[in-house]
Amino acid sequence: MRVLILSHDYPPYLVGGAGTFAYSLANALSRKGISVVVMAGCPAGALKTGVATARTKVSNYLEVIRIPRIDMPPTRLWYQLMNSNKIRQHLPSFDIVHAQDQSAFPIMHYCKKQSPKPWVVTVHDDPVSELYYGLRSVASFESSMRDVLDNVLGFPLSDLAIRVECKLADALVPVSQELRNEIQHNYRVDEKRIFTIHNGINITELENEAKLTTTPEPRTEMINIFYAGRLYWRKGILHLIKSLVHMNRTLKFTAYQLNIFGEGPLKRTIASLISKFNLQKNVKLRGFVTRRELITAMAKSDIVCVPSLYEACPIAMIEAMILARPLVVFDRPFSKELLRGVPEAPMARSIQDYGFQLFSLCTSEDLRRELGSRLRSMAIERFNVEKTAEKYIELYSSLLS
Repeated sequence: MRVLILSHDYPPYLVGGAGTFAYSLANALSRKGISVVVMAGCPAGALKTGVATARTKVSNYLEVIRIPRIDMPPTRLWYQLMNSNKIRQHLPSFDIVHAQDQSAFPIMHYCKKQSPKPWVVTVHDDPVSELYYGLRSVASFESSMRDVLDNVLGFPLSDLAIRVECKLADALVPVSQELRNEIQHNYRVDEKRIFTIHNGINITELENEAKLTTTPEPRTEMINIFYAGRLYWRKGILHLIKSLVHMNRTLKFTAYQLNIFGEGPLKRTIASLISKFNLQKNVKLRGFVTRRELITAMAKSDIVCVPSLYEACPIAMIEAMILARPLVVFDRPFSKELLRGVPEAPMARSIQDYGFQLFSLCTSEDLRRELGSRLRSMAIERFNVEKTAEKYIELYSSLLS
């Protein structure tokens, strides 16, 4: 079996959930003897300057072909328009085409006319839900132009893409049951063509990275809190900052440091809030860092915050669980699904409640240790990428038969 994976996002460029998942899945499939070629989006400038290798043989079963894209919305569309002929030329030598998110539209429409090969599309977001939270961000008067551009003005294109994928894909794979419910409610997909398969993590690789990069440090009185993600409104980063204000002023707890990893359009707003509420000693903006630095920081942290208002199956949240880091999340459908089986995991219902839940973990090492252990056991059982790969192989086989 030969599988072609299409992904506009793939490490180490523009690393996000879809790209990280494509990387983990491609490697897991290759370890199981499936021949995989990834046609991965890469900044056009990196290829022209020789920073990126255009073609890399990773193993006997895995090859990565870097193809150019433009780093501006709509990124997935530029990825396809710039490489349409190249993708279509490679198509005949594969049994299955597996596209990530909207990397299948509009190229799938033309390829289906050329060849009846089965297409699998993994879906990471629902455009209708993204529109809803985009409009909420506008109503809050805290949104950035990028929030509006991606989630509101970008909705018609995202909506059209998912409609075409729902119609033409031989298998549509939402990465969570809640996302499947959203897609079914908004787009009505044939039950025989939609399947739920959660994102998976390479547990061995993650643990090895943590062991290699984490060196023991003297215990201090300061609690180390970790956040990583794009600085967008629906990621809840402003809600997290406001919860710290509640923890400082109402609960009178200041013995912590929050390290924020990531960049985004709300960076200036966040810096302004830090200054306004005198959080300079408690909050540090770390920006983009390497994968190794990020895993180091996560592994050394006492608590990981995932304050997102909307997600499907966030990879960073799963990685934190596997590293036995206690989490604080909002009470949202995605967090309920991912934390199923660990009822004591704190899920806040408001900004003030988020601050209280964070305070509870900050002031109890036993609670942090117990919760981290429970989360790790659950995550290892449910989110191992080896099991994810087996489910996809089973799906590929059923489509080919």
